[in-house]
Amino acid sequence: MRRIAMGLTALAALALTATGGGLLGARPAAAHAQLQASDPRADSTVTTQIDQITLTFSELVRGDFSTVVVTGPDGARHTTGPPEAVDKQVRLPVEPVRSGDYRVAYRVVSADGHPIQGQFRFTVALPPALEPAGAPTGAPATAGHPSMSPAVSATNRHPGGGVGRWAAGLALACAGLACAGLVLLRRRRRPAAR
Repeated sequence: MRRIAMGLTALAALALTATGGGLLGARPAAAHAQLQASDPRADSTVTTQIDQITLTFSELVRGDFSTVVVTGPDGARHTTGPPEAVDKQVRLPVEPVRSGDYRVAYRVVSADGHPIQGQFRFTVALPPALEPAGAPTGAPATAGHPSMSPAVSATNRHPGGGVGRWAAGLALACAGLACAGLVLLRRRRRPAAR
């Protein structure tokens, strides 16, 4: 019985060490795709007409799960088609823009399956000759598209808590095994001491 208890304790300690080392060692490797650049750039002022928004990420992204929403100063969405992902870039065609402030909100999925979301703003300041004629044709920001929360932060968000929770659960299980091993070891020693 003593050997079993010592074996359980050693196994729990080994698993706890491996888990702790894995958590510390996996941090850099667990980094997910991040937005590296955009065209137009965040917080920039555009003085020429644009026909697309381009987002460049640090890793490959999946086009089938990408959503990009461009909201103009009139509160309407200014897109002319779905986003297209090519390697590390996502491109979204937009209709002619007017002068004013624009918000780009995105939610894409990296090749490893992790969603990345964020938002940024840019300003359009066109000379009068480049202003588009007629009323904007963009759909209202609340109609016809997947919901994008305006509360999305300006930085990337990574719901990678699943790995952390799994590792924490494993660490707790290992600690429980270590405690059980110590209890068994103490119970075994008591009768021997008498």
